[in-house]
Amino acid sequence: MVAITGHSVLTEDNHSKVNLSKSHAEFVMKNVSIHEPGDVGWSVYRIYKWHKPTQEMIIFSFFVGYTSMMIPMGLMAQKFGGKRPIMVALLVNGIISIISPWVPIFAGWVGLSVCRLLQGMTQAAFYPCIHTMLAKWAPLNERGRLSTYVYTGSQFGTILIFQISGLFAGSPSLGWPATFWLCGVLSLVMLGLFSWLGAATPHEDATITSEELAYIMEDGNADVFPKKRSTPWKHILTSTAVWGLVATHAGSAAGYLLVLTQIPTYMNEVLGVDIKRNGLYSSMPYIAMYIMAIVFGFLSDFAVNRRIMSIANIRRTANTIGMVLSGIFLIAFSFVNSTLLAVVLLILSLGVHSGVHVGFHINQIDLAPNFAGPIMALGNMVANLVSLLVPVIVSNIVKDDMKNQHKWQVVFMIIGGFQFLTNAIFVIFVKGTVQPWNFYGEQETDIEKEEMKVLEKKNNAKT
Repeated sequence: MVAITGHSVLTEDNHSKVNLSKSHAEFVMKNVSIHEPGDVGWSVYRIYKWHKPTQEMIIFSFFVGYTSMMIPMGLMAQKFGGKRPIMVALLVNGIISIISPWVPIFAGWVGLSVCRLLQGMTQAAFYPCIHTMLAKWAPLNERGRLSTYVYTGSQFGTILIFQISGLFAGSPSLGWPATFWLCGVLSLVMLGLFSWLGAATPHEDATITSEELAYIMEDGNADVFPKKRSTPWKHILTSTAVWGLVATHAGSAAGYLLVLTQIPTYMNEVLGVDIKRNGLYSSMPYIAMYIMAIVFGFLSDFAVNRRIMSIANIRRTANTIGMVLSGIFLIAFSFVNSTLLAVVLLILSLGVHSGVHVGFHINQIDLAPNFAGPIMALGNMVANLVSLLVPVIVSNIVKDDMKNQHKWQVVFMIIGGFQFLTNAIFVIFVKGTVQPWNFYGEQETDIEKEEMKVLEKKNNAKT
Protein backbone atom coordinates (compact mmCIF):
# COMPACT_ATOMS: atom_id res chain seq x y z
CA MET A 1 0.00 0.00 0.00
CA VAL A 2 2.88 2.38 0.72
CA ALA A 3 4.11 1.79 -2.85
CA ILE A 4 0.71 2.73 -4.28
CA THR A 5 0.39 5.88 -2.18
CA GLY A 6 4.01 6.87 -2.84
CA HIS A 7 3.51 6.38 -6.58
CA SER A 8 0.34 8.51 -6.43
CA VAL A 9 2.05 11.30 -4.51
CA LEU A 10 4.94 11.52 -6.98
CA THR A 11 2.46 11.41 -9.87
CA GLU A 12 0.85 14.55 -8.50
CA ASP A 13 4.25 16.05 -7.66
CA ASN A 14 5.51 15.87 -11.23
CA HIS A 15 2.08 16.66 -12.66
CA SER A 16 2.16 19.95 -10.79
CA LYS A 17 5.89 20.55 -11.30
CA VAL A 18 5.77 20.18 -15.09
CA ASN A 19 2.43 21.94 -15.49
CA LEU A 20 3.71 25.49 -15.91
CA SER A 21 6.65 24.48 -18.09
CA LYS A 22 4.29 22.72 -20.48
CA SER A 23 1.34 25.13 -20.33
CA HIS A 24 3.21 28.43 -20.59
CA ALA A 25 3.55 27.90 -24.35
CA GLU A 26 -0.23 28.32 -24.52
CA PHE A 27 -0.81 31.33 -22.26
CA VAL A 28 2.23 33.34 -23.39
CA MET A 29 2.47 34.98 -26.80
CA LYS A 30 5.64 34.36 -28.81
CA ASN A 31 8.21 36.85 -30.15
CA VAL A 32 7.28 39.63 -27.73
CA SER A 33 9.48 42.69 -27.29
CA ILE A 34 10.62 43.46 -23.78
CA HIS A 35 8.89 46.85 -24.04
CA GLU A 36 5.44 45.56 -25.03
CA PRO A 37 2.50 45.66 -22.59
CA GLY A 38 2.01 42.87 -20.11
CA ASP A 39 -1.17 41.25 -21.38
CA VAL A 40 -3.84 41.34 -24.05
CA GLY A 41 -7.60 41.09 -23.94
CA TRP A 42 -9.43 37.85 -23.59
CA SER A 43 -11.87 35.77 -25.46
CA VAL A 44 -12.69 33.20 -22.78
CA TYR A 45 -9.34 33.08 -21.01
CA ARG A 46 -6.45 35.51 -21.02
CA ILE A 47 -3.22 35.26 -23.03
CA TYR A 48 -0.18 37.14 -21.70
CA LYS A 49 2.63 39.03 -23.42
CA TRP A 50 5.64 38.08 -21.35
CA HIS A 51 9.10 38.23 -22.89
CA LYS A 52 11.53 35.31 -22.56
CA PRO A 53 13.39 36.52 -19.41
CA THR A 54 10.05 36.94 -17.60
CA GLN A 55 8.94 33.46 -18.63
CA GLU A 56 12.22 32.01 -17.36
CA MET A 57 11.88 33.93 -14.09
CA ILE A 58 8.45 32.41 -13.42
CA ILE A 59 9.75 28.90 -14.03
CA PHE A 60 12.94 29.69 -12.09
CA SER A 61 10.89 30.75 -9.03
CA PHE A 62 9.68 27.22 -8.46
CA PHE A 63 13.19 25.80 -8.38
CA VAL A 64 14.40 28.53 -6.02
CA GLY A 65 11.71 27.57 -3.51
CA TYR A 66 12.27 23.88 -4.13
CA THR A 67 16.01 24.09 -3.51
CA SER A 68 15.88 26.42 -0.51
CA MET A 69 13.60 24.11 1.50
CA MET A 70 15.19 20.78 0.62
CA ILE A 71 17.40 20.35 3.70
CA PRO A 72 14.72 21.60 6.15
CA MET A 73 12.25 19.14 4.64
CA GLY A 74 14.77 16.31 4.93
CA LEU A 75 15.22 17.09 8.62
CA MET A 76 11.46 17.30 9.12
CA ALA A 77 11.10 13.87 7.52
CA GLN A 78 13.79 12.57 9.88
CA LYS A 79 12.05 14.02 12.94
CA PHE A 80 8.34 13.66 12.17
CA GLY A 81 8.28 10.89 9.58
CA GLY A 82 7.29 11.23 5.95
CA LYS A 83 3.51 11.36 6.12
CA ARG A 84 2.70 14.73 7.71
CA PRO A 85 4.99 16.95 5.58
CA ILE A 86 3.62 15.29 2.44
CA MET A 87 0.03 16.00 3.51
CA VAL A 88 0.82 19.69 4.09
CA ALA A 89 2.54 19.89 0.71
CA LEU A 90 -0.43 18.33 -1.10
CA LEU A 91 -2.84 20.75 0.58
CA VAL A 92 -0.82 23.88 -0.24
CA ASN A 93 -0.13 22.80 -3.82
CA GLY A 94 -3.75 21.94 -4.45
CA ILE A 95 -5.01 25.34 -3.33
CA ILE A 96 -2.34 27.29 -5.22
CA SER A 97 -2.90 25.33 -8.44
CA ILE A 98 -6.61 26.10 -8.36
CA ILE A 99 -6.14 29.86 -7.88
CA SER A 100 -3.13 30.23 -10.22
CA PRO A 101 -5.10 31.16 -13.40
CA TRP A 102 -6.55 34.22 -11.63
CA VAL A 103 -3.34 35.37 -9.93
CA PRO A 104 -1.75 37.10 -12.99
CA ILE A 105 -4.94 39.12 -13.56
CA PHE A 106 -4.57 40.85 -10.19
CA ALA A 107 -0.85 40.49 -9.40
CA GLY A 108 0.83 40.05 -12.79
CA TRP A 109 3.78 37.77 -13.42
CA VAL A 110 5.24 38.63 -10.00
CA GLY A 111 2.19 37.14 -8.29
CA LEU A 112 2.45 33.98 -10.35
CA SER A 113 6.16 33.78 -9.49
CA VAL A 114 5.31 33.97 -5.78
CA CYS A 115 2.79 31.15 -6.20
CA ARG A 116 5.37 28.99 -7.92
CA LEU A 117 7.90 29.84 -5.19
CA LEU A 118 5.48 28.61 -2.51
CA GLN A 119 4.72 25.48 -4.48
CA GLY A 120 8.42 24.77 -4.81
CA MET A 121 8.98 25.25 -1.09
CA THR A 122 6.28 22.74 -0.15
CA GLN A 123 7.04 20.24 -2.92
CA ALA A 124 10.57 20.01 -1.52
CA ALA A 125 9.01 17.64 1.03
CA PHE A 126 8.11 14.91 -1.44
CA TYR A 127 11.41 13.20 -2.26
CA PRO A 128 13.06 13.27 1.21
CA CYS A 129 9.82 12.12 2.82
CA ILE A 130 9.17 9.36 0.30
CA HIS A 131 12.78 8.22 0.66
CA THR A 132 12.46 8.19 4.44
CA MET A 133 9.35 6.03 4.14
CA LEU A 134 10.97 3.67 1.63
CA ALA A 135 13.92 3.14 3.97
CA LYS A 136 11.45 1.99 6.64
CA TRP A 137 9.33 -0.17 4.36
CA ALA A 138 11.55 -1.67 1.61
CA PRO A 139 13.60 -4.78 2.51
CA LEU A 140 16.81 -5.28 0.54
CA ASN A 141 15.53 -8.12 -1.64
CA GLU A 142 12.55 -6.02 -2.83
CA ARG A 143 14.17 -2.60 -2.77
CA GLY A 144 14.60 -2.29 -6.53
CA ARG A 145 11.00 -3.14 -7.40
CA LEU A 146 9.38 -1.07 -4.65
CA SER A 147 11.57 1.96 -5.25
CA THR A 148 11.20 1.98 -9.02
CA TYR A 149 7.44 1.56 -8.78
CA VAL A 150 7.19 4.49 -6.38
CA TYR A 151 9.47 6.75 -8.41
CA THR A 152 7.81 5.92 -11.72
CA GLY A 153 5.04 8.11 -10.35
CA SER A 154 7.17 11.01 -11.58
CA GLN A 155 7.07 9.72 -15.15
CA PHE A 156 3.36 8.94 -14.91
CA GLY A 157 2.68 12.51 -13.79
CA THR A 158 4.72 13.85 -16.71
CA ILE A 159 2.81 11.65 -19.16
CA LEU A 160 -0.48 12.93 -17.79
CA ILE A 161 0.44 16.60 -18.01
CA PHE A 162 1.74 16.33 -21.58
CA GLN A 163 -1.48 14.68 -22.70
CA ILE A 164 -3.85 16.85 -20.69
CA SER A 165 -2.21 20.18 -21.53
CA GLY A 166 -2.17 19.26 -25.23
CA LEU A 167 -5.85 18.34 -25.04
CA PHE A 168 -6.89 21.52 -23.23
CA ALA A 169 -4.70 23.68 -25.46
CA GLY A 170 -7.02 22.91 -28.36
CA SER A 171 -10.16 23.77 -26.41
CA PRO A 172 -11.58 27.26 -27.10
CA SER A 173 -13.63 27.23 -23.89
CA LEU A 174 -11.27 25.65 -21.33
CA GLY A 175 -7.72 26.32 -22.54
CA TRP A 176 -4.68 26.45 -20.29
CA PRO A 177 -6.51 27.33 -17.00
CA ALA A 178 -8.19 23.92 -16.96
CA THR A 179 -4.79 22.26 -16.63
CA PHE A 180 -4.11 24.18 -13.41
CA TRP A 181 -7.56 23.45 -12.00
CA LEU A 182 -7.19 19.74 -12.72
CA CYS A 183 -3.75 19.70 -11.03
CA GLY A 184 -5.26 21.34 -7.96
CA VAL A 185 -8.19 18.97 -7.71
CA LEU A 186 -5.95 15.93 -8.15
CA SER A 187 -3.62 17.21 -5.43
CA LEU A 188 -6.52 17.43 -2.97
CA VAL A 189 -7.73 13.97 -3.98
CA MET A 190 -4.22 12.62 -3.36
CA LEU A 191 -4.28 14.32 0.04
CA GLY A 192 -7.37 12.34 0.99
CA LEU A 193 -5.92 9.10 -0.39
CA PHE A 194 -2.60 9.54 1.40
CA SER A 195 -4.28 10.52 4.67
CA TRP A 196 -6.38 7.37 4.54
CA LEU A 197 -3.90 4.78 3.26
CA GLY A 198 -0.43 6.19 3.94
CA ALA A 199 1.70 5.15 6.92
CA ALA A 200 5.08 6.68 7.75
CA THR A 201 6.44 3.46 9.27
CA PRO A 202 5.25 -0.17 9.36
CA HIS A 203 4.37 -0.02 13.05
CA GLU A 204 1.91 2.83 12.29
CA ASP A 205 0.02 0.69 9.77
CA ALA A 206 -3.09 -0.67 11.47
CA THR A 207 -3.35 -3.58 9.02
CA ILE A 208 0.19 -4.98 9.30
CA THR A 209 0.77 -8.41 10.83
CA SER A 210 3.64 -9.42 13.08
CA GLU A 211 4.96 -11.71 10.31
CA GLU A 212 5.00 -8.85 7.82
CA LEU A 213 6.70 -6.57 10.32
CA ALA A 214 9.32 -9.21 11.10
CA TYR A 215 9.99 -9.65 7.37
CA ILE A 216 10.50 -5.90 6.90
CA MET A 217 12.76 -5.74 9.97
CA GLU A 218 14.87 -8.71 8.83
CA ASP A 219 17.76 -6.58 7.55
CA GLY A 220 17.93 -4.81 10.90
CA ASN A 221 19.46 -1.63 9.47
CA ALA A 222 16.48 0.75 9.54
CA ASP A 223 14.55 2.05 12.53
CA VAL A 224 11.12 0.56 11.92
CA PHE A 225 10.15 1.83 15.36
CA PRO A 226 10.73 5.54 16.05
CA LYS A 227 14.02 6.53 17.67
CA LYS A 228 15.39 9.95 18.43
CA ARG A 229 18.60 10.34 16.46
CA SER A 230 20.58 13.45 15.65
CA THR A 231 21.69 13.58 12.02
CA PRO A 232 25.44 12.77 11.76
CA TRP A 233 26.27 15.60 9.37
CA LYS A 234 30.01 15.31 9.96
CA HIS A 235 30.00 11.69 8.80
CA ILE A 236 27.65 12.41 5.91
CA LEU A 237 29.61 15.41 4.62
CA THR A 238 32.96 13.60 4.84
CA SER A 239 31.75 10.42 3.12
CA THR A 240 33.13 9.97 -0.41
CA ALA A 241 30.30 7.53 -1.15
CA VAL A 242 27.73 10.22 -0.34
CA TRP A 243 29.45 12.81 -2.52
CA GLY A 244 29.72 10.29 -5.33
CA LEU A 245 25.97 9.83 -5.43
CA VAL A 246 25.40 13.58 -4.96
CA ALA A 247 27.57 14.25 -8.01
CA THR A 248 25.71 11.85 -10.27
CA HIS A 249 22.41 13.11 -8.87
CA ALA A 250 23.38 16.55 -10.15
CA GLY A 251 24.25 15.18 -13.59
CA SER A 252 21.00 13.26 -13.79
CA ALA A 253 18.93 16.26 -12.70
CA ALA A 254 20.58 18.55 -15.25
CA GLY A 255 19.86 16.16 -18.11
CA TYR A 256 16.33 15.45 -16.96
CA LEU A 257 15.51 19.13 -16.45
CA LEU A 258 16.81 19.96 -19.93
CA VAL A 259 14.44 17.40 -21.41
CA LEU A 260 11.56 18.32 -19.13
CA THR A 261 11.61 22.10 -19.58
CA GLN A 262 13.26 22.70 -22.95
CA ILE A 263 12.25 19.81 -25.22
CA PRO A 264 8.69 21.15 -25.81
CA THR A 265 10.18 24.48 -26.91
CA TYR A 266 12.86 22.77 -29.00
CA MET A 267 10.29 20.58 -30.75
CA ASN A 268 8.08 23.59 -31.49
CA GLU A 269 10.82 25.92 -32.68
CA VAL A 270 13.37 23.62 -34.36
CA LEU A 271 11.33 20.61 -35.47
CA GLY A 272 8.12 22.52 -36.10
CA VAL A 273 5.81 20.11 -34.27
CA ASP A 274 2.39 21.58 -33.42
CA ILE A 275 1.18 21.54 -29.83
CA LYS A 276 -1.28 18.64 -30.17
CA ARG A 277 1.31 16.36 -31.78
CA ASN A 278 3.87 17.76 -29.34
CA GLY A 279 1.77 16.40 -26.48
CA LEU A 280 1.85 12.93 -28.02
CA TYR A 281 5.50 12.97 -29.06
CA SER A 282 6.72 14.50 -25.80
CA SER A 283 4.94 11.93 -23.65
CA MET A 284 6.24 8.85 -25.49
CA PRO A 285 9.77 9.03 -23.97
CA TYR A 286 8.27 9.15 -20.48
CA ILE A 287 6.16 6.09 -21.24
CA ALA A 288 9.39 4.32 -22.22
CA MET A 289 11.05 5.55 -19.02
CA TYR A 290 8.09 4.31 -16.95
CA ILE A 291 8.23 0.83 -18.48
CA MET A 292 12.02 0.52 -18.39
CA ALA A 293 12.21 1.65 -14.75
CA ILE A 294 10.04 -1.30 -13.75
CA VAL A 295 12.23 -3.62 -15.85
CA PHE A 296 15.37 -2.26 -14.17
CA GLY A 297 13.74 -2.77 -10.76
CA PHE A 298 13.05 -6.45 -11.43
CA LEU A 299 16.53 -7.01 -12.89
CA SER A 300 18.13 -5.32 -9.88
CA ASP A 301 16.26 -7.48 -7.37
CA PHE A 302 16.97 -10.58 -9.46
CA ALA A 303 20.70 -9.80 -9.33
CA VAL A 304 20.52 -9.18 -5.57
CA ASN A 305 18.57 -12.34 -4.75
CA ARG A 306 20.68 -14.58 -7.02
CA ARG A 307 23.88 -12.89 -5.82
CA ILE A 308 24.95 -12.30 -9.42
CA MET A 309 26.65 -9.03 -8.47
CA SER A 310 27.44 -7.12 -5.33
CA ILE A 311 25.14 -4.22 -4.43
CA ALA A 312 27.88 -1.75 -5.38
CA ASN A 313 28.35 -3.30 -8.83
CA ILE A 314 24.60 -3.39 -9.45
CA ARG A 315 24.47 0.33 -8.69
CA ARG A 316 27.53 1.00 -10.91
CA THR A 317 26.15 -0.93 -13.87
CA ALA A 318 22.63 0.47 -13.73
CA ASN A 319 23.83 4.02 -13.22
CA THR A 320 26.30 3.84 -16.11
CA ILE A 321 23.57 2.60 -18.44
CA GLY A 322 21.31 5.37 -17.19
CA MET A 323 23.82 8.20 -17.50
CA VAL A 324 26.27 7.38 -20.31
CA LEU A 325 23.91 5.82 -22.85
CA SER A 326 21.31 8.45 -22.04
CA GLY A 327 23.82 11.24 -22.67
CA ILE A 328 24.87 9.74 -26.00
CA PHE A 329 21.29 9.50 -27.23
CA LEU A 330 20.54 13.01 -25.97
CA ILE A 331 23.43 14.53 -27.91
CA ALA A 332 22.46 12.57 -31.03
CA PHE A 333 18.89 13.89 -30.67
CA SER A 334 20.07 17.46 -31.24
CA PHE A 335 21.76 16.56 -34.55
CA VAL A 336 18.79 15.08 -36.41
CA ASN A 337 16.16 16.93 -38.42
CA SER A 338 13.65 14.11 -38.79
CA THR A 339 10.87 14.36 -36.23
CA LEU A 340 10.45 10.59 -36.15
CA LEU A 341 14.16 9.94 -35.60
CA ALA A 342 14.33 12.66 -32.96
CA VAL A 343 11.45 11.08 -31.04
CA VAL A 344 13.08 7.63 -31.29
CA LEU A 345 16.35 8.99 -29.88
CA LEU A 346 14.49 10.78 -27.09
CA ILE A 347 12.65 7.55 -26.26
CA LEU A 348 15.96 5.69 -26.10
CA SER A 349 17.56 8.43 -24.00
CA LEU A 350 14.88 8.53 -21.31
CA GLY A 351 14.24 4.79 -21.50
CA VAL A 352 17.80 3.91 -20.52
CA HIS A 353 18.01 6.86 -18.12
CA SER A 354 15.58 5.00 -15.87
CA GLY A 355 18.55 2.85 -14.85
CA VAL A 356 19.43 5.55 -12.32
CA HIS A 357 16.39 4.47 -10.28
CA VAL A 358 18.36 1.40 -9.19
CA GLY A 359 21.67 3.24 -9.42
CA PHE A 360 22.30 6.32 -7.32
CA HIS A 361 18.63 6.91 -6.59
CA ILE A 362 18.34 4.21 -3.93
CA ASN A 363 21.98 4.20 -2.89
CA GLN A 364 21.12 6.50 0.03
CA ILE A 365 19.11 3.63 1.52
CA ASP A 366 22.04 1.24 0.93
CA LEU A 367 24.41 3.53 2.81
CA ALA A 368 22.25 4.68 5.72
CA PRO A 369 18.55 3.76 5.80
CA ASN A 370 18.12 5.65 9.07
CA PHE A 371 19.25 8.89 7.39
CA ALA A 372 18.03 8.31 3.83
CA GLY A 373 15.79 11.40 3.98
CA PRO A 374 18.50 13.93 4.89
CA ILE A 375 20.95 12.39 2.40
CA MET A 376 18.32 12.53 -0.34
CA ALA A 377 17.64 16.15 0.66
CA LEU A 378 21.34 16.99 0.40
CA GLY A 379 21.63 15.36 -3.01
CA ASN A 380 18.43 16.91 -4.28
CA MET A 381 19.47 20.36 -3.07
CA VAL A 382 22.87 20.21 -4.78
CA ALA A 383 21.31 18.69 -7.90
CA ASN A 384 18.74 21.44 -8.15
CA LEU A 385 21.30 24.18 -7.52
CA VAL A 386 23.31 22.78 -10.41
CA SER A 387 20.29 22.21 -12.65
CA LEU A 388 19.20 25.83 -12.11
CA LEU A 389 22.06 26.60 -14.48
CA VAL A 390 20.25 24.77 -17.31
CA PRO A 391 17.83 27.62 -18.19
CA VAL A 392 20.73 30.06 -17.71
CA ILE A 393 22.83 28.10 -20.19
CA VAL A 394 19.93 27.95 -22.65
CA SER A 395 19.22 31.68 -22.30
CA ASN A 396 22.87 32.65 -22.78
CA ILE A 397 23.61 30.30 -25.67
CA VAL A 398 20.30 30.11 -27.52
CA LYS A 399 18.98 33.52 -26.38
CA ASP A 400 16.03 34.52 -28.59
CA ASP A 401 17.38 32.64 -31.61
CA MET A 402 15.17 29.67 -30.73
CA LYS A 403 15.24 28.14 -34.22
CA ASN A 404 19.05 27.93 -34.39
CA GLN A 405 19.77 24.21 -34.14
CA HIS A 406 23.55 24.68 -33.87
CA LYS A 407 23.17 26.69 -30.67
CA TRP A 408 20.91 24.01 -29.22
CA GLN A 409 23.54 21.38 -30.08
CA VAL A 410 26.07 23.19 -27.91
CA VAL A 411 23.61 23.07 -25.00
CA PHE A 412 22.96 19.35 -25.41
CA MET A 413 26.67 18.54 -25.65
CA ILE A 414 27.41 20.48 -22.45
CA ILE A 415 24.72 18.64 -20.51
CA GLY A 416 25.61 15.25 -22.02
CA GLY A 417 29.28 15.72 -21.13
CA PHE A 418 28.28 16.65 -17.59
CA GLN A 419 26.36 13.38 -17.29
CA PHE A 420 29.46 11.41 -18.37
CA LEU A 421 31.67 13.17 -15.83
CA THR A 422 29.35 12.83 -12.85
CA ASN A 423 28.70 9.16 -13.57
CA ALA A 424 32.45 8.52 -13.52
CA ILE A 425 32.65 10.08 -10.05
CA PHE A 426 29.84 7.83 -8.82
CA VAL A 427 31.44 4.68 -10.28
CA ILE A 428 34.71 5.43 -8.47
CA PHE A 429 33.28 6.14 -5.02
CA VAL A 430 30.06 4.07 -4.79
CA LYS A 431 29.56 1.70 -1.85
CA GLY A 432 26.78 -0.81 -1.39
CA THR A 433 27.06 -1.59 2.31
CA VAL A 434 25.48 0.07 5.34
CA GLN A 435 27.88 2.60 6.84
CA PRO A 436 28.72 2.53 10.58
CA TRP A 437 27.27 6.01 11.11
CA ASN A 438 23.83 4.65 10.14
CA PHE A 439 23.57 3.67 13.82
CA TYR A 440 24.74 7.05 15.10
CA GLY A 441 23.09 7.91 18.44
CA GLU A 442 21.91 4.34 19.04
CA GLN A 443 20.12 3.99 22.36
CA GLU A 444 18.82 0.62 23.46
CA THR A 445 15.28 0.80 24.86
CA ASP A 446 12.41 -1.62 25.32
CA ILE A 447 10.02 0.30 23.07
CA GLU A 448 10.37 -2.17 20.18
CA LYS A 449 9.66 -5.16 22.43
CA GLU A 450 6.62 -3.53 24.01
CA GLU A 451 5.11 -2.42 20.71
CA MET A 452 5.77 -5.84 19.16
CA LYS A 453 3.87 -7.48 22.03
CA VAL A 454 0.91 -5.15 21.46
CA LEU A 455 1.02 -5.92 17.74
CA GLU A 456 1.12 -9.67 18.32
CA LYS A 457 -1.87 -9.46 20.70
CA LYS A 458 -3.80 -7.51 18.07
CA ASN A 459 -3.02 -10.12 15.40
CA ASN A 460 -3.93 -13.01 17.71
CA ALA A 461 -7.26 -11.33 18.44
CA LYS A 462 -7.98 -11.15 14.70
CA THR A 463 -7.37 -14.88 14.30
